[in-house]
Amino acid sequence: MTVEGKVAKILGKGEVVLNRGRSHGVRQGMLFEIFAPEGEEVWDPDTGETLGTVEEVKAKAEVTEVKEKLAVARLFDAGSPFGAAGAAGFGDLQENLQRMFGQMFGDDVRIQGFGTGSGQGGEGPDLESLFGGPLEDVTKVQVGDAIREIKRG
Repeated sequence: MTVEGKVAKILGKGEVVLNRGRSHGVRQGMLFEIFAPEGEEVWDPDTGETLGTVEEVKAKAEVTEVKEKLAVARLFDAGSPFGAAGAAGFGDLQENLQRMFGQMFGDDVRIQGFGTGSGQGGEGPDLESLFGGPLEDVTKVQVGDAIREIKRG
């Protein structure tokens, strides 16, 4: 039987918590695909009627830790312009952005809370305030997204 569930929490550093665990048959190393639960509606260009919905896989994830009712999984293959930003972790991405924006706006600019929800502290303006608000998570994965086990082989 295929394990299905939802994303329960975004941890940052390319990890998510799934609302399925050992009691649901989840084991370390299992692979899941993550997609919007409602899918995207497709319309017939000739008749204008709906043909149904298709799922857009946002990311894939490998389970790294399993507890009774939940599992932690590392994202990969996010399909974003950043490639597998989740697999590399947001730390590398944040470090590269820090270097780039430091050159553009000065070394006192600090990227705070990008992808992880925790700031680095420090003096001077942060990246979110320079751009007028919170930055969007490049992985597009959200709490409530559906998950489905990928059967190997």
